Amino acid sequence: MDDSTKTGVLNALAHASIDRRRLLQSAGILGISATLAGRFGTGAAFAADFDMKKYAGQKVSILMTGDENDHRALADMLPQFTEETGMEMEITSPALGALIEKTLQNLKADRSSFDLIEYLGFLTTQQVGGGMYEQLNSYIDDPAKTPPDWDFADFIPGAMKNVGIFDMAAGAVGEGKDVYGIPGLHSGSVIYFYRKDLFEAAGLQPAKTWDEFKAAAQKLHTDDVAGCSFIGANDFSLAAVDWYTRFITTGGKLMTGSPKDKNFMPQVNSPEGVGALQMLIDLLPYAPKNVTKYGFAENVDGFSTGKIAQMIFWATIAGPVLNAENSMVADKTGTTPVPSGDGKSPKAIQGGWGVGIPKNLDPARKDMAWLALTWITNKAVNRYSIEKYNIDANRTSAFKDPELVAKFPYLKDALTAIETADTIPTSRIPEFFQLNDMMNVEFNAALIGTQDAKTACEKVQKQWEDALRKAGHLA
Repeated sequence: MDDSTKTGVLNALAHASIDRRRLLQSAGILGISATLAGRFGTGAAFAADFDMKKYAGQKVSILMTGDENDHRALADMLPQFTEETGMEMEITSPALGALIEKTLQNLKADRSSFDLIEYLGFLTTQQVGGGMYEQLNSYIDDPAKTPPDWDFADFIPGAMKNVGIFDMAAGAVGEGKDVYGIPGLHSGSVIYFYRKDLFEAAGLQPAKTWDEFKAAAQKLHTDDVAGCSFIGANDFSLAAVDWYTRFITTGGKLMTGSPKDKNFMPQVNSPEGVGALQMLIDLLPYAPKNVTKYGFAENVDGFSTGKIAQMIFWATIAGPVLNAENSMVADKTGTTPVPSGDGKSPKAIQGGWGVGIPKNLDPARKDMAWLALTWITNKAVNRYSIEKYNIDANRTSAFKDPELVAKFPYLKDALTAIETADTIPTSRIPEFFQLNDMMNVEFNAALIGTQDAKTACEKVQKQWEDALRKAGHLA
């Protein structure tokens, strides 16, 4: 569609008396940028009402994670934020455990000390479902409060369902039309990282099945390079990434029933559950010697320095291995979707963060908080986060940006992973982290060798059933 045709389409849309949101959505479907749409017809009217510097001279604050580079990307862009909005922003970014504790203290106080809070998608049910965040639909639809080129429709649907949309009546994340958070400052799932040079030299293709993953690990393992690696420590991602990815891609279904019906029954000790853990145990001879102590840093550092041949990992966390500034093997690393069992589809867990306005924030500050929220989730911030820190952004346009894709081909696999990711069903209840902790203790013990896979899964099954009954999710 050439520029003159786009102009004609936009004028026609503008004179059809449609509202701002529909104009932008229609323009997006036709491949017309929201910025261009904002210059025509209805767009011109609402653009004239919007004032980016309405709160110039004010200071806003955000509480966010300090573990995943989001805070660094945002801090880098604060001079631009001040230039464009006239406001200043104060960032508080503790580690995850302290962040969760501080967030809950703040949300339960009479008045929030922060204008914006970043929360994990795994905690959407607990925090958003607990009525702790402001509903945002009226802000999104108000042309006087939302930048004309913000482009709400550009957020990846899976990310919106994970952290933004919540049906309060049903207590269901990702259902209905009510929005309480915006994906930010990154989303993401898990992809497969492998050394192209090592695979090529050995005559191997990247693994498409878990059997091929193990066979490659055996063939590539040397004294200098581990044939594979994984999260082996008593760490959140031992269960959430390495076990759960193998579990769901071999046919496992973690829960049956529902918390509402009080028949929310785990299936950790199913054949698929035991089998997924046994896969990790069977990889120990081809993994780094201390893999049972490996978390994020050990794997990313090991891969980046050429000591690991393959692994599945959060695309955001392992993104630096594809950046020549941080990695010795950036040009030798390839990615694909994760392996799977025979006949099964590649998929992994849905991750990422949302940003919301605390319900208990001073009402006089909420419009200002919303303006700041639209800025930190705009397309420019998304793009910068990818380019500088290899962070999985939240917008489809960022993953499909031709310049970024040419520089970082893994973005195609990262986007596919987010679009097909599985929302872990235990995140539907507030006890998600409690259950995950139980699993990691027992799985790590199995990897160390103090119990077998079946015993570990049986213990987790019993602990989960007891916890679910105590919480009222299982009769």
